[in-house]
Amino acid sequence: MRFVFLFLSVFFLANCSSTPDAEDARQAVLESSVLDPSDKILAQSVKKILKEGGAPLASNYQFARYDLDQDGRRDAVILFQTPHGYWCDMYGCTMLVLKASNYAFDLVNSIQPVRGPLLISQSQSNGWADMVVRISGRWDDAKDVAMMFDGEAYPQNPVVLPPHAKGPRSEYVRVFEK
Repeated sequence: MRFVFLFLSVFFLANCSSTPDAEDARQAVLESSVLDPSDKILAQSVKKILKEGGAPLASNYQFARYDLDQDGRRDAVILFQTPHGYWCDMYGCTMLVLKASNYAFDLVNSIQPVRGPLLISQSQSNGWADMVVRISGRWDDAKDVAMMFDGEAYPQNPVVLPPHAKGPRSEYVRVFEK
């Protein structure tokens, strides 16, 4: 008799908890769980982006992980190195910005030309970290420029940006050292 009562109690509680409100609450908890995807998932995502774009699958690159959009997941910046003639010219190479989701990375945009080092700033534009790169080796004077997120992407060509006065070194995370 106790077993039947216990079974009915558990059955009743289980059925009561699967009301639409309880189901919505359970779904909200699952969706709010922030997972930081692994570097292995990053490599798979880059390979997928290369394949979809018709780029060389054997491309070599450096990457850095940083939470650019303050969502608790480390996004990625990818700086390609080879094949040099495909990704780079005499002024720098192509860099991709990838947004991390729970189980993948999605392309935000590509930026070219970029040379290391890249400085990721504590300051933000439209909820994303500003990034500073050095533009040099051109006909005009070398300059540092700030790439600011416009709500959809970072500027694709940093060469056209105005000079930016860098703040103290402590305001930046430095990646892609030479």
